[in-house]
Amino acid sequence: MNYGFGVALLAVAAMLLYAGRPDKDGASPRFLRFNAALVLYPPFVLVFLAFGSALLINAL
Repeated sequence: MNYGFGVALLAVAAMLLYAGRPDKDGASPRFLRFNAALVLYPPFVLVFLAFGSALLINAL
C-alpha cells in the first residue's frame, strides 16, 4: 500500500515540476506570476517529493 501511494505522490510531484517549467521564451506559467504562488509552489512540490520518496523507502 505504501508503494502505491509513494508512486502516486512522486507522479504528482513530476506533474507539478513539468507544469511549473517556463515556456520557450522564458516566461513563467500563468499560475506562477503571483507573489504568493512563488512562495508556496516550491515547498508544495518538495512535500510531494519527500513524502513519495519516504513511502517508497518504507515499502522496501
